[in-house]
Amino acid sequence: MGGVGKTTLLTQINNESLKTPNDFEIVIWVEVSRDLKTSTVQESIGRKIGYSDDIWKNKSFDERATVILRALSKKRFLLLLDDIWERVDLNKIGVPVPVPNMNNGSKVVFTTRSEEICGRMEAHKTVKVDCLEQDDAWDLLKEKVGDQTLCSHPDIPALAKAVARECEGLPLALITIGRAMACMKAPEEWRHAME
Repeated sequence: MGGVGKTTLLTQINNESLKTPNDFEIVIWVEVSRDLKTSTVQESIGRKIGYSDDIWKNKSFDERATVILRALSKKRFLLLLDDIWERVDLNKIGVPVPVPNMNNGSKVVFTTRSEEICGRMEAHKTVKVDCLEQDDAWDLLKEKVGDQTLCSHPDIPALAKAVARECEGLPLALITIGRAMACMKAPEEWRHAME
């Protein structure tokens, strides 16, 4: 499901791995998205490992895969693939697939909307990100709207609760709408925004 916070979670993993000491020699972030192009994924990985010159650009797909394989086989890497819609063939791209219990320390973490993709990617561990419960959704919306706006008119809290219910626990929707509504002080603005 979109908007539950998968990319936010992956971003936090990325940011934490970049700012705190860890076992990874290189952290690679790739936005995959719906129109998967393995050459684009390959280019993103190539840039991160230091290959982006004209010689790299003139290499064939298979030659690039060999370069990536050689480079990553010598490193403990964390590969973060965001928003996968279909199976990504890591071997074809040149990424050595980490195997559990082999102790090379490398990891591949990806987000997807589909449990089926987790199976096709042969995920060793899956974490389902659910929508927020109603109370948590209300708390998040209140935080983004702010007390000043919520207290600016007696009708606004009830309207804000209706908005929270409409968002159905999707954090991205709650954050986006909450920020937009933070500057609305009149109930009419809130009602108009809900239409």
